[in-house]
Amino acid sequence: MYYEAKKETQVMLYRHTLLTAEQLALSLNYKPKTIYNIVCEMKETGVIRPIRLPFLKRNHVGYTLTAKGARGVAGLVGDETVYRAKAWETGPVQIEHFYGTNAFFTDLIRHSLSRAEEGMIEWLDPRSAAERYVQTKPSGKAAAPVKPDGFGMYRFPDHGRLAFHLEYDTGTETLWRLKDKMVHYGTLLPKIWPKVEAVHVLFVTKIESRPKTLIDIWDALRKGTFSHDRLPNVWTISESEWKHNGPGAAKWLGSGGQRRSLEEMPLLPIQTDHAGLLLGKQPREQPPIINRR
Repeated sequence: MYYEAKKETQVMLYRHTLLTAEQLALSLNYKPKTIYNIVCEMKETGVIRPIRLPFLKRNHVGYTLTAKGARGVAGLVGDETVYRAKAWETGPVQIEHFYGTNAFFTDLIRHSLSRAEEGMIEWLDPRSAAERYVQTKPSGKAAAPVKPDGFGMYRFPDHGRLAFHLEYDTGTETLWRLKDKMVHYGTLLPKIWPKVEAVHVLFVTKIESRPKTLIDIWDALRKGTFSHDRLPNVWTISESEWKHNGPGAAKWLGSGGQRRSLEEMPLLPIQTDHAGLLLGKQPREQPPIINRR
């Protein structure tokens, strides 16, 4: 089992680039002590490197794979042909962006732990989320016009499934760039999702004033750019409000000034044939006792 835990940890870091030990433990449903033992061992063998997170208090540290570690995982997941060592040699640059994106998903996982049958069904990393929307141009080249920071599917028992694309905005992107993202979502998602009215784009912003500005932009696009009514929903919230109120109580700002919690948003129907495995609630055997030197 310890070998499997190490493999799962490395794959999570490969998919999501930067995670803390707490985030890894939450996502994989291993005890924190097991994860700490794993990261200590992998540091010693040169598979991962620690990265300080100076924007957090109390000297928090995240972990990312080294080029050596990423090369090994690329073989595990069948990415040998697309693996590029250079991308892993210096470590991630946008550490606050990676941390904030992954923290949003792990906040949802933590919130679900005390709720029976509720939780994350799916969490796609940015590359996997973009690959879901790859389109072929007339020239024959492939392009991914929609590139979310992550895609999630969250199940509310007896209510439905929340399908959402996350855009985590640290303030480095211009409003014009965010507007372009909205145009791509509004153009492509109706072609992909039969029930696009129950599919969402969630903007979490570090700048307090941006939620209203982004909704104003989306409302203007709905009235002047799109010629059809079948559109996804765009919702915005400041990161401080999300953190203060928590996943269950936080009210997101939507079109026309409406405010809704995640559970109050339009939902896709429950899939009766779903196996029921939820992230952070995977059944685990008792973690092994590891004697460290």
